[in-house]
Amino acid sequence: MHLEKTYELPFPVARVYNAWVSSNTVIAPATRMDVNPVVGGHYRLIMETPEMSSRNEGEFLTVEPNSHITYTWEWNGDGEVSTIDVVFSATREGTRIELTHSGFASPQSLANHDGGWDSYIEGFLQHLNG
Repeated sequence: MHLEKTYELPFPVARVYNAWVSSNTVIAPATRMDVNPVVGGHYRLIMETPEMSSRNEGEFLTVEPNSHITYTWEWNGDGEVSTIDVVFSATREGTRIELTHSGFASPQSLANHDGGWDSYIEGFLQHLNG
């Protein structure tokens, strides 16, 4: 099972790409990021509050700066390792993001991530807007 999403952002490709792979881009509910965007490098998203602690970890499989990244995604070591593939391309208005997220174990997981991506992009746009 997989989902495909396309987003149009009013920012140059380099700005969008660099923010996507930056440890400084912390989008709620994340509280910390640790990103090493090289093939074999890690992607870590950490959420820590007094009520909970959650962690996503993945590994970069493809890194083509300002163009294309692929990385794995696993929440809290739950065994569902999915793959995120993101293509960044320039448009007259800014950047098109074409995202494919594959490898879901259940329709519920796919649905959760589908809504999660829309929420993430909303926060990502706020981050880019400063």
